Amino acid sequence: MPNQTPTITATLQVTPDFTGRVLVYVKNGRATSDRRLFDDELVAGLDTFLELATRAGYQVISPDTGEAA
Repeated sequence: MPNQTPTITATLQVTPDFTGRVLVYVKNGRATSDRRLFDDELVAGLDTFLELATRAGYQVISPDTGEAA
């Protein structure tokens, strides 16, 4: 019998006709909260955010050197 990864079932606070993305916070194997992500929202790390800002034409200044990244 192959190893099976344990899973959890989460109940989400969305309407039955909902289609979209939901961010779920899990603590100790239990879903403790959820939040709908709107079409214009994204989840990203700081490096990704800075890259997107640079691509959009913003100048990102390093607090350490005072120079553009």
